[in-house]
Formats: sequence, structure tokens, C-alpha cells
Amino acid sequence: MNQKVTHRQMILLVLLLSISGTLIQPHAQAIYYAEQHAYLSYVPVVLVMLLSMWMVSRVQRRFPDQDLFEALAGRFPFLGRLAGLMYILFFFFVFARDIRLTGDYISITLLETTPISIVVLSLIVMGVFIVRGGLGSLIGMAELYVTLFLLNSVVVPFMLIQQINMDNLMPYFNIDVAGVGKGSWYIFSFFGEMIALPFVVKGGDFKFKSVSTGIIISALLMMLIVVETITSIGVPIASRLVYPSYELARQLQISDFLDRFDLALAAATLPTMITKIAFDLYFVCWGLKRMIPNVSGKVLTGPVALVGFVCAFWFFRNAIQLNRFTREWTWIAIVFEVLFPVVFYLFLRPRKKDKQRSSHQKSREHSGKENTEPEQETVDFGKDKEKGRKDSHGGELQPS
Repeated sequence: MNQKVTHRQMILLVLLLSISGTLIQPHAQAIYYAEQHAYLSYVPVVLVMLLSMWMVSRVQRRFPDQDLFEALAGRFPFLGRLAGLMYILFFFFVFARDIRLTGDYISITLLETTPISIVVLSLIVMGVFIVRGGLGSLIGMAELYVTLFLLNSVVVPFMLIQQINMDNLMPYFNIDVAGVGKGSWYIFSFFGEMIALPFVVKGGDFKFKSVSTGIIISALLMMLIVVETITSIGVPIASRLVYPSYELARQLQISDFLDRFDLALAAATLPTMITKIAFDLYFVCWGLKRMIPNVSGKVLTGPVALVGFVCAFWFFRNAIQLNRFTREWTWIAIVFEVLFPVVFYLFLRPRKKDKQRSSHQKSREHSGKENTEPEQETVDFGKDKEKGRKDSHGGELQPS
């Protein structure tokens, strides 16, 4: 059964899926092409994702009691399951990419002497335990750690006042449109992973207002981080960094005795990334449970996580290959984040029988509310007659 998701929780889930991966990798590539106007690369991405999520929300309104996996399998038994399996494979690759990306990030920046295989295995173990708690545990962790990440993001600009140089944004109005478009290309695949939400949230809880609010907040937050990176580090250096967000955190210095404030930021950021990894694993297991009958999603968490651990090192040999693959990965991401939502919007509609049945059920519920008390009396009276009949035969009586 689907977990009920509120307006606030939906916003936090959108932030979780759109921020976690984008924060680590594609900012350096966007700065390399768009230079000082890299923050504008989020504008086309936001417009495309707003349109895509609007179409998905309209589809979800047609199936208020089902998630998108159920709607696809129920409306088109073969093609729907095929589309669902394609999304499962897509997010399984995202799961393998995320654990390798996060593992490389931790190994390079924090745990330099620890083998990366141990780091990735630790991430997988934590993700498995989170997923076994269901969507409720994921929502709880998002409410805690995404909120903490938002608070840190609001505080950090005040700590960077001494390092900020606004001349790094000049010329302000000489915008390279082609460069901004290339920056959007690299950001899009990471930012658009919020497309997973309608597959795990039932249609009645998937509100476009909540999703659009989350998209706008996450985009403004990411634009703020890009501007901070450019003004404090500079375009020539930031465009050649593997992890510009980590270098931005290293610029923070509160006083002479506390010069490693990046560790405090990592303590708030890493749980958010781990929660994103757990969501990827949850999506794969939930989808397999929906697409394949008589399969337990909880039992699949361990095997799927181990296969993802193997594929993370099989698909990517090092962090450089992972970084370069972003350009090609966007071609694949567009299919699942833009083209499939268009197809769902055009073709995924309830059957006429289902519409008649739902309207008939609504009319029955409406008439039942008007006659609640008489029906209750009739039922009670019938129960009393049946009870008296049983007592007369002496079969259901207890010894006194």
C-alpha cells in the first residue's frame, strides 16, 4: 500500500532527488561552458521539468488511487509492464552511478586511505536498512536531513562574505547563449530525477503545486551555490575542479582555530546523499514488486543492492570516466524524463468501464452518507436476529 505523502513532504522529496546528485558533479561542467553565467543554465532545465511534471500530474489525476506503476500495468498489461521495467533499469543504473559517485567523493575528499570498495559497501548497507523501513523511513530522513541542508545553505553565504569577489561575474550582460545551453545539457539528467516520484506516490497525493514549489526552490538553491562558487573560487579554477562544492566548503573559515568547517558541512550533506541512494534502491525494489506478481520488495533489497555494488565498479572504472559520461547520459535521461511523460499524457487514460464504475461508486457513497443511520439500524437489527437464532440453538453460548 502506498504511503500517504503531504504537501511539505512532497516538496522535500523533490529537493532530495534534484539536489543530491547535482551538487556533486555537473556544476564544474556547466561553469566550463557557460562561465560566469552558469547559474542561468538552470532556467531551461526548470522550464522543461515543470512542463514534464505537469503532464505527469495530469496523468496521475486520472488514477487517484494508484501509482504510475499500477496505472501502467492495469491499463496496458504488456506495454505498461515493459515501460515500467525500462524505468526500473534506468533507475538501477542511477543507483549504481550514485553509489560510485558518492563513494569516489568520500574517498577523495574525506577518507583518502580507506579503500573505495569499503566505502561503497558501507553506503549500500546503510541504504538497505533504510529501504527495509519503507517509504515512511525515506520521508522521515528527508524531513530531517534535507531541512538541515537547507539551513546550511542559507547560512553559508554569510560565511563567504570575505571571500566573495563580484568581479568574477563580469561582464554581467554578455551572455553566451550556446554555453548556457551546454551547461543545461549537463545539469538536466541529474536535476530531472524527480520523475521517479509519481511511480511511488499515488495519484491523489501527487499535486503539481507541491512539485512545482519544490522545483523552484531547488533551482534557486542550486543557482545560489553556483554563484557562490564562481564569486569565491573564480571561473578558471572552478571549471577544472572535479568537486567544486567541496572546494567551496573549504573556503569557509570562521576563525583561526576552526579552519575545517567543511567537515561540519559534510556531516549534514552526506546523510542527504545516502538517503538519495536509498531512494534509488527503493524505487527499483518497489517497481519489481509492482511489475512481477508474488514478489516481495523487502526480500529483494539485499540482492539488488549487491548487484548494484558490482555494477558500480563494472560500469565506471574511475571518477574521470564517471564525469565524462554525463554528456552521453543526458540523451538517455531525456527519453525517461521528457518523452515518456508526453506519451503517458497522450495515451494513458482510464477505461470507460473504470470511469463508469468509479462514477457509480461515488454516487453510491454519496447516497450512503445520506442514509447512514437507517442502514446502521437495519444492520444491527439483523445482527440481533441472527444472534437470537444462534442462542436458541445453543451453539454459540458460553457456559455461565
